[in-house]
Order: sequence, then structure tokens, then C-alpha cells
Amino acid sequence: MGRRRKKYKKPVRKIRRIPTFFQCPHCGAKTLRIKFEKIGVEGRKLAVITCGTCGLYAELEVPQMYEPVDVYSLFIDKYEEGELEVEFRKIPEEEEELKAEQAGSSEA
Repeated sequence: MGRRRKKYKKPVRKIRRIPTFFQCPHCGAKTLRIKFEKIGVEGRKLAVITCGTCGLYAELEVPQMYEPVDVYSLFIDKYEEGELEVEFRKIPEEEEELKAEQAGSSEA
């Protein structure tokens, strides 16, 4: 007598992806984003680092082959050593709220 064959379940492996948001060294929130812009120098690009919570803003000129993870590690090293000039800009959402408040007060 034959038995029913047992089904084999393949283990589901979670695909690990490179993160797009990182932890901010100033406020600790996971809202630090890195964007790249082109510059005139060949083989280099400008990395713009912004935090959506505290408004931290920095720019780094990095080699063309750098990915956001590489820029983040470089940024953290320079931030902790104090070699990097960091600005704190207003968050765009707050700016919109301020504009709405000003428009509302000027109409009245």
C-alpha cells in the first residue's frame, strides 16, 4: 500500500534591501534621507543629507560610486568628529503651516 507523499515546504527567506531612511545622529529618529545631485566635476556627486524631524541639513561631495549607505557611514564619522558643518533648516510641513497661518491672519 502506498502512502500519500508529504509536501515539502520551502523556507521563506526574507530579502534584505538597502535602507532608504537612516537614524539621525541629532534627534535619533529614523527620518534621515540621502539624495544625490549632479555637480560639474567628473567622477563626483553631491550628497544632500536631510532629517525630516529635526531639520538637520548637510552636504557632502562624494565619489560617483558611493551608495546611500556609504554616504551615511561617512556622514556619521564626520558628524561625530565635528569636521562637518551642519545646518538646521525648517521642515517643509512646518513652513506650509506657517504660510497658512499668515494667510489666514492677513485675510481677517
